[in-house]
Amino acid sequence: MSARTSMAAAATILATTAFGLPAATAAPAIPLNGGQEAAAADPDGHGFFTYTLEGTMFCWTLSWQDIESPTAAHVHVGPRNVAGPVVIPLSVAANPGSGCTTISAELAAGISADPGDYYVNVHNATFQAGAIRGQLK
Repeated sequence: MSARTSMAAAATILATTAFGLPAATAAPAIPLNGGQEAAAADPDGHGFFTYTLEGTMFCWTLSWQDIESPTAAHVHVGPRNVAGPVVIPLSVAANPGSGCTTISAELAAGISADPGDYYVNVHNATFQAGAIRGQLK
């Protein structure tokens, strides 16, 4: 089984309602690539992102390939093809990487209501605005 297939298989998302917030829906692994970036990006880089949102607890996994020395990764607010501000910082200390963080109730409600208004990307020195990107589902 390839790394890409195993990441996709591990991407089943479960969410429950907590703190009065809507539950996130189950979603497949989110593919990341340079073609989704709003500016010039890495033509060879790719990866996967998964997340769960339970109440205000945002948990994630991120993997990438063919990106030279990632320096940062984030969840941003912004529709497809538009760059937007960072709303959740992610770690690139490990590949694959994962973590959980508490986010505001307002941000959790926004992601739950319309995940497509948010995206994740991975940055490096060559592509400081983002090497690869994928819209949340």
